Amino acid sequence: MGLHDFSYGVGRLHIVSGTVKAMDYIEILQNKLLPTARYLLGNQSWIFQDDNALCHRAKVVQKWLEDHTVNRMNWPEQSPDLNTTESLWFKIGYEISKKKPSNKRELVEALIFSFSHIVRKDLLLKLVHSMPKRCRAVSKDNGWPIKY
Repeated sequence: MGLHDFSYGVGRLHIVSGTVKAMDYIEILQNKLLPTARYLLGNQSWIFQDDNALCHRAKVVQKWLEDHTVNRMNWPEQSPDLNTTESLWFKIGYEISKKKPSNKRELVEALIFSFSHIVRKDLLLKLVHSMPKRCRAVSKDNGWPIKY
């Protein structure tokens, strides 16, 4: 999950085990997203961006988002390039792979370490400022994936 303009920062890392179903996702939105948005942005308007995963598209999730007046960014399903969170997770994943975790505990430790070292204000600002260029490129290519 990600705040569209996460130049304000990101919330705390929330690790889940197993497959996240719609009701699990709603619980995360309720208990993690909303408090984080309030903490980081106060009463400012904000736009939520997810990654089109199946549990994100469930009708019960869509209703919850509407009921809680969460503004969402509409973007083409085949354009993960518009999701700056994907770029952030790619960098975190690269750092994790360098540690070569061999079990769940090592993976979680590597994730926490990488998250705390990669998620920095300068990187977040760079990703946020890349959005206009990403949007123009996807629009130019009629919504097809771009190289980003």
